[in-house]
Amino acid sequence: MSLTLRLSLFYASMCIFGGIQVPFYPVWLKGNGLGAEEISLVIAAMSFLRIVSAPAIAFIADRLGDRRRVVIALGWISLACVVVLGFMTSFWPIFLMSALLMTFYPAIGPLTETMTMRAAIDQGLNYGRVRLWCSVTFIVASSGMGWLLEWQPSAIIGFGLVGAIAINVSGAYLLTPDLAEPGHKGSRGVQIAAMWQMVRHPLFLTGVMSASLIQSSHAVYYAFGTLNWQRLGYSETLIGGLWALGVIAEIVLFALSKGVIARVGASRLMIIAAVGAIIRWGAMAANPPLWGVILLQLLHAASFGAAHLAAIHFVAHAAPRSLGATAQSLYASLSAGLAMGVVTLMAGPLYVHYHEKAFLLSVVVSLAALVGTFVIATRWNGGALIGEKTGNDGQGDPYRGGAGC
Repeated sequence: MSLTLRLSLFYASMCIFGGIQVPFYPVWLKGNGLGAEEISLVIAAMSFLRIVSAPAIAFIADRLGDRRRVVIALGWISLACVVVLGFMTSFWPIFLMSALLMTFYPAIGPLTETMTMRAAIDQGLNYGRVRLWCSVTFIVASSGMGWLLEWQPSAIIGFGLVGAIAINVSGAYLLTPDLAEPGHKGSRGVQIAAMWQMVRHPLFLTGVMSASLIQSSHAVYYAFGTLNWQRLGYSETLIGGLWALGVIAEIVLFALSKGVIARVGASRLMIIAAVGAIIRWGAMAANPPLWGVILLQLLHAASFGAAHLAAIHFVAHAAPRSLGATAQSLYASLSAGLAMGVVTLMAGPLYVHYHEKAFLLSVVVSLAALVGTFVIATRWNGGALIGEKTGNDGQGDPYRGGAGC
């Protein structure tokens, strides 16, 4: 089985969970008696736990070199967590088990992105053509769950989450050992020093924070988009279709991504993503009619798809090879962790009082991101910001010429 097929199948198995969890987890929480502010607390906690856990797990994976083994372990732990979660019926048990689940499961994504981007750089693998299968299964899962909810209670969402992670665990075994890279040869102290050098670099921080802000501008949409559409009288099938439409637009971009990145570049693509987010959320705050919502869902290709492509390429090229998974996880922890968690906490009270006007918060976040994207576009030259560690003695300049300052 080819490397492209293995990775495509694993991406497909990985995103069934997201297709259920992202649009419908708030519905499951509401079905268990949680209010809007409690829902925002749970989802924010699920984000905040990634801040420490994902980079720590990725650092271990970079040291081991065998990311497949780490992915499989994370899958089994996540499966145990989601099974236990299904028995929880009140706020605090749900809160704690949701947080535990999202301590482990989100760490799988950055490890996979690292393996795929390394194959793209070293072997010419088309990242977008592999990644789009994640989006395809997201559509199938979200549409299928929307259809099921037309005639099943919200408890069916919990069974769907268990099945989704079980499929992902099976898919992880496709990541055979030949995808693993040799572990980092320097001491642990050397690698920690390299990581510290990377996270302190102004352009690296600007790049990951800008992309993170664009992604966190989706917080209102992720936490309350489905609930808001339900409030407006949209059927579950229509809601699932709207989520699917956004992801279809994303798939088209991923299918064309190799040419898009070659022509536009990661930094300019990040600018496009920020502008697309500003337009999308500003219009959503105006409570558009259904035909307007349909058009705005197509902007998911910009606000999410372009931002994701730009960020993954930026991190893969700006970070040293030996810290690939760590760098991707730092971005993931900021985007889906810190930034997403803060905006989600702010979104809860805003949605309670202002409903769709809460999307104005997303506009403000996107505007802040736009400033950072211009900095990257003008100052980053597309190369590594720091070089690999050259030795263990700690003497002299520890890095080979980094680029891009």
